[in-house]
Amino acid sequence: MDISPAFLGLGAVLLFFGAGVFLLGINKKWGVLFPYMGMLLFASLSMPLDWNDRVIPTVWLPVQQKRSTLFFIMGIVTLLMTLFQIGRLRGKAISISALMLVTMGFYAALMRFMHEGALEGTNSVIFAACTLIPMMFVTALSIKEPTDLLLFLRSVVLMNIAWMAMCSVQLVVNPKYLTLGNQFRFVGVLNNPQHSGAMLAFFCVIVLWLLFNDVSKKFKLIYLGLLSVDLLCLVWTGSRTGLGMAIIGLCAVLYTKAGKGILMVPVAAVVIYVGMKLIVNTLGIDFGVERLASTENTRDYAWWKLYTTGMENPMFGVGTLESEKSENSWLFGFAAFGIGMLGLSILFTLAAMWECIRMIRMRFWLPGWMRPYPDLLVGMITMYFAGAVLEGYMVSRVNTTLCIYLPVATAGAMFRKFAKQYHESGYDEYDSDSDSSAECGYISDEYGDEYADYNESA
Repeated sequence: MDISPAFLGLGAVLLFFGAGVFLLGINKKWGVLFPYMGMLLFASLSMPLDWNDRVIPTVWLPVQQKRSTLFFIMGIVTLLMTLFQIGRLRGKAISISALMLVTMGFYAALMRFMHEGALEGTNSVIFAACTLIPMMFVTALSIKEPTDLLLFLRSVVLMNIAWMAMCSVQLVVNPKYLTLGNQFRFVGVLNNPQHSGAMLAFFCVIVLWLLFNDVSKKFKLIYLGLLSVDLLCLVWTGSRTGLGMAIIGLCAVLYTKAGKGILMVPVAAVVIYVGMKLIVNTLGIDFGVERLASTENTRDYAWWKLYTTGMENPMFGVGTLESEKSENSWLFGFAAFGIGMLGLSILFTLAAMWECIRMIRMRFWLPGWMRPYPDLLVGMITMYFAGAVLEGYMVSRVNTTLCIYLPVATAGAMFRKFAKQYHESGYDEYDSDSDSSAECGYISDEYGDEYADYNESA
C-alpha cells in the first residue's frame, strides 16, 4: 500500500492537533503542555533502520526522517510560550538535578565544536537552548497546586495514545515493520527495541498511577485499556532493561496501596511469563519471552569498549559518531566527551539521589491523599537511573527519557516546596494519614470532581 508523504504529513498534523484539542477539553489550564506534548511525540520517533543500518520503508518514514527538525520546532514554540509566561516562574522551585542535566546538554553541544566542526557545534548549542531549557520549566509553569500535576501526566498519556495510533497505522499497512531482527522484537515507530522498552516502561507506570489516583473517573477505562496495550508491547520488545525499569516504577506506585502485597509482583511476573509461553507454544506468536527470561550477559564487551575508548581519549573523548557502543550512560559520556562529561554525570546522579532522599523524607509532611504524587516522582527518577546503567540515553539529544526526566525532576522540586509549606504551617502528619480528599473539599469548574485548591491559604 503506497501512501504519499503529503497524506502522511496531513495525518500527523491532524493527529497532533486532535490530541491537543482533547487536552484542551480536559482542562483549559494547559499552558505549555501542548507544544511539550509535540516534543515528546517527535522524540518518540526515530529513523527506521535494520541491524545493517539500511533504511526501512515504514509508512511513517517521511515523518521519522524529520523527527529532529520537528522536535526542534516544537521546542522553539515551548520556549516562546515559556518566555511569554516568565513572570509566573517567580518563587517557583527548580530542581538542581534538572539544571545539571541541562548543563550536560550544553557541555555536549560545546564538545561537538571539536568533534564535528563549528557549524554542528553552533547548531547543537542553539538546539540545546531551544529544547532543554523550556522542558525544564514545563511543570514549573503548569503546577500551581499539587493536583495540577495531573495535567502533565495526562499530556504524557495523550502522547502515549498518539504513539500507539501511529503503531496501529503501521500494523494495518505493513505489520512486519513493527518488529526488528530475527527475534521479531517490537520497536513500534522507533528503531531499537531497547529504546521502545525504556519508553514503554515510563508509560506503564504513569498510566497505572493515573488508574489509581486520577480523580476523574471518566478516564478509567481508557487507562485500563492503554495499560494493557503498553504492557503487552513492553514484553514484546524483549527488553530486560525496560522490564526492570517498569518493575521499579510499579513497585513505587503500588507499595502504599498493596503494602506487603507488593511482594506479589514477582509472582505476577512469573504468571505473565508462563502465559506468554503458552501463547508462543499454542499460537506460534513470539513476544520475545525467551529473551526476557535469558540470563545472557550482553553488556560486558560494550562496557569494556566504552571504558577503553574513554581511557585512550580521556580529556575530550571521541564524539558520539566515533563511539562504537552506548550501553551505559556514564561510560558513554566518558567515551564520547571525556572526563568532563563523566564528572558532570556523576554530579547529576548525586544531585538526583539527594533530591529523592529529601522527597522521601518530606512526603510525610504532606497529607495522606497527596503522598502518591511524590511516590510516583521518586519512582520515575529511580527508573531513569536504573535504565541509564544499561543504556546511554543520558547523553542523548532527542529521546523520550530526557523529555520525561526534566519536567519530573522540576515537579519533584515543586512538591518539596509544597511539603515545606505544610510543615511550616504546622501541619501534623500524624493527624491525617488518610488517602481521602474529603477534608480538602472540592471545586467544580476547573476539575469537576477534583480536589479543591487547598493551597490558597498556604
